[in-house]
Amino acid sequence: METIIHQIQVQNLLKIKKIIDKDKNGDKFIIVRTKKNIDFMREYNLNSEDIKDIIRKLTIEDCFSGPEEDRDERYKGWIFKFSPMFENTKLYIKIRVESTEKSICLSVHEFGKY
Repeated sequence: METIIHQIQVQNLLKIKKIIDKDKNGDKFIIVRTKKNIDFMREYNLNSEDIKDIIRKLTIEDCFSGPEEDRDERYKGWIFKFSPMFENTKLYIKIRVESTEKSICLSVHEFGKY
């Protein structure tokens, strides 16, 4: 029997993927330009579209945390954390779902590196 948490995770993963598919100008799905995200993207020679492709391939089994509230009270929405494999490397991806129209990728880098 599925738990409520599992159902919320499934629904929000689908929502994230729909937002990515609708995002044509980078205003619906935003990848935060932190040093660790930029370093990861440079190390693997990835651009924003490559990150979107990695996220499109996420499965519910990759989700290891969420939903949880953002620690920063200025931001609303739920945080979900994923750990997929990419090129034989386990990744850490943290996404905030703000609405049915907007999600923010807060972190994308090697798992356990930071």
